Amino acid sequence: MKPFTKFGNWIFHYRNGLFPLFYAALFIPSRNLFTDPRWALISGGLIIGIGILIRSTTIGLVYIIRGGANRKIHAKNLVTEGIYSVCRNPMYLGNILIILGFGLLSNSILYLLIFFPLFLLFYAAIIHAEEDFLRNKFGQEYADYVASSNALLPRLNKLKTAFKGHSFQWKRVISKEQNSLILYFTGICLILLLDKHIELLPFIITQSALLVLYAVLKYMKRKKLLT
Repeated sequence: MKPFTKFGNWIFHYRNGLFPLFYAALFIPSRNLFTDPRWALISGGLIIGIGILIRSTTIGLVYIIRGGANRKIHAKNLVTEGIYSVCRNPMYLGNILIILGFGLLSNSILYLLIFFPLFLLFYAAIIHAEEDFLRNKFGQEYADYVASSNALLPRLNKLKTAFKGHSFQWKRVISKEQNSLILYFTGICLILLLDKHIELLPFIITQSALLVLYAVLKYMKRKKLLT
């Protein structure tokens, strides 16, 4: 096994413990990227929103289980239609945009120069390892798919036909994404509080509302109301 593939498998196995550290790194003190903080709020919020939209669209249309037993790379079948015809890793594209957006929102030069490139390296390794697995499992079928699609850069000319024959499952999005969405909005509020864009009382009210919403969604999921 090639070293970069082995590294990608290792990152994939421990990703649930490693990736939260990138959110924690947002709060490391740093020089500002923008002198006008409004640019940080606008650019960061916009890119985070686009990333969330891509993730939600991907899950709502086609949900792929990437991890198998012992958190190893796994795939039952090769999905090439829908949003996966636009690019091969739409979920990863969404994640990368979200992390970039948070780096901009936090207005941190340190984050964008060190932690974001490291995040890209980790995802490049995961993608490399996954492609090695898929190439070995699906052979020519996967080679043909690679030839007709990009790993991350969307082929916008395929957007028009990508969603034909698919219905958006919004309940699945809420069920699968509730933890992530609460984390995103909590992180945004915390950054806004620490940068003094909001006061403590609005922060407490917002977080209380998010906790109530989270409890309701958990209850709905447990009662199978989101299936």
